[in-house]
Amino acid sequence: MIIGSVLMVPGIIGALAVLGTHLPRLSQLLASDRTTVILLLGLAVVGAIVLTVGMVADVVVPAFSPEIAREHYGSLGTIIACFGTAVIAANLLTLPYVLVVAARRPGEAFVLSAGGLVLSVLTLDGCLIGVVFLRIILPHVLAWRELGLTSANFWGMVRLGIGVGAVVVLGSAALEAALGAIGVQQTQEQMFSGVVGAPLGQFIGVFIAGAVIAPICEEIFFRGFVFTVVRQTHGIFAAFVISAVLFALAHANLQAFIPILFIAVVFAYVYSRTGSLVPSMVAHGMNNALALAALYFSHPH
Repeated sequence: MIIGSVLMVPGIIGALAVLGTHLPRLSQLLASDRTTVILLLGLAVVGAIVLTVGMVADVVVPAFSPEIAREHYGSLGTIIACFGTAVIAANLLTLPYVLVVAARRPGEAFVLSAGGLVLSVLTLDGCLIGVVFLRIILPHVLAWRELGLTSANFWGMVRLGIGVGAVVVLGSAALEAALGAIGVQQTQEQMFSGVVGAPLGQFIGVFIAGAVIAPICEEIFFRGFVFTVVRQTHGIFAAFVISAVLFALAHANLQAFIPILFIAVVFAYVYSRTGSLVPSMVAHGMNNALALAALYFSHPH
């Protein structure tokens, strides 16, 4: 993984130079030397391949060797490998859909339809659970219950989750309003524009995927897996920081980074105090459900 990352650095710089984006002087310099440009891009490709192979190997190989699986299972490299493998696998699974849609709508901006959103959620969240199973559960590093999947005091945890959901909904709304006051506008509506105007049946599919399946799978990965293994190996402070930042980055929405970070910290705190993922799953589902319902029903159909 380290070798792949090192090889990619000069390639990425070269690619930016070729595009002339943010590095105009370097672009002019390299424009006169096509061989250098090709070499740098080649290094980027090789680096990406090595990095990908390394990440996948870090997930798959330990699945069949408990001894290897217990080595560095809570390291940042392992966590990045698990997340990266899930993202790569999900993108490969959705690639045929993207290619078909692009072929049917040449020249048009690509927008995920309601069906495309459901497919994206199912593939990514399914892959997140898959890597946790392969890297942690199958080689018996930890059991599901040690990742917070417990039915102890279930209804009490559900009630707690409803209260936590109210806190994160109000808190994130306040943060979004504060960001809006300084000119940082939220873009969630643009990201989920495929939901707007969709038939009710399709919206229900998106709702189930976004407000039921996604909260369950994401809580298992980010709190159950990431927070737990980092706390066991590096302490609770590192667990809060790494799980929250990775959760916020995973949403690929810079404008919403701070509100999502706030939500992640609250969920991690509740999980650290209860040892159960039920409250954060319920709260996560509430937050997503209200956001999707507000987006859909605020537009005429």
